[in-house]
Amino acid sequence: MAKTIKVIGPTQKLIKVIGPTQKLVKPDVVAKALGAEKVGIKIDTKQGPLSLFSLRQFLIGKLRSTGGRPALAGTVKKRNKIPLFPEDWVKLKKMSKYFKRKDGINISPGQIASALIHRDISRTLFFK
Repeated sequence: MAKTIKVIGPTQKLIKVIGPTQKLVKPDVVAKALGAEKVGIKIDTKQGPLSLFSLRQFLIGKLRSTGGRPALAGTVKKRNKIPLFPEDWVKLKKMSKYFKRKDGINISPGQIASALIHRDISRTLFFK
């Protein structure tokens, strides 16, 4: 059986760095060094390109083709009407076109909306 060790001695003194800080590296310099290129999508949220990449990976993993437009595996055939703001629908259409052009993924704006809703609801800890 493991024994609990109780530390009763004094704690170490806090170390403060008082020297000069390093200069910040501009994002453009990093992009150039990595050979990055603009893809035409501006992400103006607290999320970033990795979120878009993870959405892409989720969609690729869930798309199943049975002839015609591929369906998202695990979704129901029933179509629920969910009101969207016009600007959100425009963004969803742009994302759909982006995935088609960049990755050859034939996915509808509604399927992207479904994936985004599922992802965010799955992260919600409201009900356990």
